[in-house]
Amino acid sequence: MKIALDPTPFHHSHSLLDFPRVAADLGYKYLQLTPHADMIPFYNHPKADDELVARMNKACKDAGVEIASVLPVLRWSGPDEDAREAAVRYWKRAIRIAVDLGVSTMNTEFSGRPEKAEESERAFYRSMEELLPLIER
Repeated sequence: MKIALDPTPFHHSHSLLDFPRVAADLGYKYLQLTPHADMIPFYNHPKADDELVARMNKACKDAGVEIASVLPVLRWSGPDEDAREAAVRYWKRAIRIAVDLGVSTMNTEFSGRPEKAEESERAFYRSMEELLPLIER
């Protein structure tokens, strides 16, 4: 089992690339990459380019910390088809970021609408049909 630091409480006091050092200073060996405006923001396309991902890898290596999981929060199972399609595109980039960071675990939220449970479930399966071939590689 990996016990990882959720760096969300440090978003306002530290930069993204400081998180591995913060985790190490607090005695953690693992960090969870939660939504962050500079990497994978809530509900929007990932902002990180390949250079930032490489810099994050270096920051982790320098701190002796690994990223245990990546947590994108996207509208991939909501009833709005335009938002769902966009979220699937965002997921594809988030998966690439996780792979480039050497992370094999991704967590997320269902992000559907409780008052539209059936529509949300259908949207979830449509998204999974598109994402599973990429995830299973």
